[in-house]
Amino acid sequence: MKGVVCNLVERHKYENLKTLKKLKLINEDLNFTEDFLQEEVDHSLFKNVMTKLMKNVEIQCNNPITKEDFHLIGLSSLGYKEGEDFQRDNIISFSKDIGLNPIENGNYTNSDFLSNVIDLLKAKTKDGIDYFEKLCLQGVFDDYNEGKEIPEILVFNGKTQPIFDYDKSIFEKVYVETPLDTDKDNKRDLIAVYIRRPLESNYGMKVPVIYVASPYMMCCNEDLYNLHNVDGDLEVFEETNIEYEDVKFKGKKFDLPEPREVLGQTQAPMIEEPEFDAITPWYKYFVTRGYAIVLAGGIGTRGSEGVRFCGSVEETISTISVVDWLNKRTRAFSNKEDNLEVVADWCNGNVGMTGKSYLGTLAIAAATSGVDGLKTIVPEAAISNWYEYYRCNGLTAPALGWQGDDADLLAEYCFSRRLDPEDYKGIKDYFDDVLENIRKEQDRISGNYNEFWDERNYLNNADKIKASVFIVHGIKDWNVQPKQFDMLWKELEKYDVPRKMIIHQGDHIYINNLAGIDFSDIMNKWYGYWLYDIQNNIMDQLPTVTIQNNTDTSLWDTSNNWPFDGVEKVDYFVGEDKILTRKKDEYKDQVTFVDDISLTGFDRDNPNESTWLNSIVSGPEEEKPYRLSYTTEALQQDTRISGTVSFRMKASLNSKTGIVSAMLVDYGKANRPTLELKKVKEDAIIYGKNAGTEDLVDFVIDENLTEFNVITRGWMSAQNRRNNYNKDEVIPGEEYEFTLDMIPIDYTVLKGHRLGLIIYSTDVEATPRPFKITEFTVQRDSIVVTIPMK
Repeated sequence: MKGVVCNLVERHKYENLKTLKKLKLINEDLNFTEDFLQEEVDHSLFKNVMTKLMKNVEIQCNNPITKEDFHLIGLSSLGYKEGEDFQRDNIISFSKDIGLNPIENGNYTNSDFLSNVIDLLKAKTKDGIDYFEKLCLQGVFDDYNEGKEIPEILVFNGKTQPIFDYDKSIFEKVYVETPLDTDKDNKRDLIAVYIRRPLESNYGMKVPVIYVASPYMMCCNEDLYNLHNVDGDLEVFEETNIEYEDVKFKGKKFDLPEPREVLGQTQAPMIEEPEFDAITPWYKYFVTRGYAIVLAGGIGTRGSEGVRFCGSVEETISTISVVDWLNKRTRAFSNKEDNLEVVADWCNGNVGMTGKSYLGTLAIAAATSGVDGLKTIVPEAAISNWYEYYRCNGLTAPALGWQGDDADLLAEYCFSRRLDPEDYKGIKDYFDDVLENIRKEQDRISGNYNEFWDERNYLNNADKIKASVFIVHGIKDWNVQPKQFDMLWKELEKYDVPRKMIIHQGDHIYINNLAGIDFSDIMNKWYGYWLYDIQNNIMDQLPTVTIQNNTDTSLWDTSNNWPFDGVEKVDYFVGEDKILTRKKDEYKDQVTFVDDISLTGFDRDNPNESTWLNSIVSGPEEEKPYRLSYTTEALQQDTRISGTVSFRMKASLNSKTGIVSAMLVDYGKANRPTLELKKVKEDAIIYGKNAGTEDLVDFVIDENLTEFNVITRGWMSAQNRRNNYNKDEVIPGEEYEFTLDMIPIDYTVLKGHRLGLIIYSTDVEATPRPFKITEFTVQRDSIVVTIPMK
């Protein structure tokens, strides 16, 4: 028998047979002798297995069973119909086409049959659901934990399966004690933490946690988001000569009260789940698969203590306090008064963090603290450096569409303690002082990098990261722009952090229900590997980087790294007739443009950004006084641009300060994908038993041909040409070299299209909007745009 076992191991079947026994699809006492495995399939074994896989099926077939018999029943169980999807005479070829592995020749043996059963269980149904998962949802494995002293997860094909009933899951609330006193009441701040976990975790089953830190979840102060005015001239600064050490964050010391006295232990009180803001229902998917979901708003949010600071070290400490509690390094209490401790004895100590935008940002913050127990983070559209979110090269330059936004507004917006009048009354004056200090330190006047922003640069601590990182980001996200994942990726690469990345063609969205990529399946394997130690080979199976193609959104390209494999930096210069060419010529002439947005048709009183953009970008062959425009000849082949496009020029200004901006544009008619999403299949994603469903969506392709698309752009203050923390003097009429990196991008330009470079000044969507008219004089032969392309 030992030789038989070794032979089966070589054929990857022995473990499959053990799995079938464990699932009770075949008898526990069935003896897999060599003779048995080589015998043709008999009717009783076939019927025993197949009737368990299909409900109410009458199996009429011959004895012995043929491979056609198996696949006829198998295809039916996957939802395919004879005469509609396949014919009787092409059963085997059709089975092969949909990913099954039917034998081609020879007798159909018990060994072949049992191997085909495993293949069938792994297969997708016609509706796109894993067949095994469908069986779980039908209740086939509801008895999996019957008779077990300690319940356990069901793992199949490297994934935990939906065998836990969401309706029976536990929802409870505790208050985690943080090593902070941010509201200065001489007590350590307590933060409210909400937990949803499978009922089975009450009976000895240890489960890992998917933790979401969301400052938005307890509602926000919608009425207070009064954007700063961006219409005004840039202030002129004297030249400085400081070093990074002068702006480096020096750390903070906290006057910390003693921990609360523990007066006993108790169980967490179970409560009805509130209606949370900005919490995707997708997390239900993981509860039914054996995970606990933990939600916390953090300091300063409704129901918690403390105040908000927007990205500060206090917010990081608040966030990781929950990880510490889950690993028994700090305490939580059942309420704010009784000092009765609650222990997370249901948790196995493994924590993953995820979430979009600010939620994912706090996951990055937590990972860069090096906190033990945080095994993985999945930040979606997340910030890794707050300066680069609100500023750019010495300019206030927030998210496109959010002109006038800044850290003080977000801190006030998320300070939802204000929504409880009695609670807010005692903290109002102190929080007003906190906000005033943020306004001062964020320094909208100079736009410079300083110690305030260095504190909020999580990349400074990338060397502390112990967790694996799975980045998800939209390449068209002009809220949290792609430079955020680009900067983080470079640090992860430097310190060899286990990492993967998916880049999609959307903007600021979740992609768990996006067509073309089974993100739920990927995350099931990812969390299983990092939080349950399931050896599913996800790190080898999954490409390092997956990028959705902009020319055909059904295509997902893969790369061994970021930027995309094989790109090389190519310099383009300005040649005759405004043509961008790879050949550099000597032209001693000068060209000029003027910063005067009134010439573009922009209305300050009724901002019309689309009119401005069309004026800046359209008709590159036309001479327009407020821009310089150059294009390549038509491209001879599809060309991929991946990474950071940089631009440089030598120019003088007739002013002591100014704004330098540049765009790279795709010129050519095409039906381009939009950011709009359409439903392609209703209820396509099933979260689990009693957990709900979600529709599958995809991007809408513009029915109209569009003439151009802005690929990327960038901005800088003329006084920050050296770096983002020094102001250099600008003497009117004196020539300076300006070098500007645009926002990192991955974009394929179609054959026959042209690449265009637009040089301009004020960007009404991103930069301050000065009234002062400034003229730029540029040495034409100094203009260079460097494009990473293949």
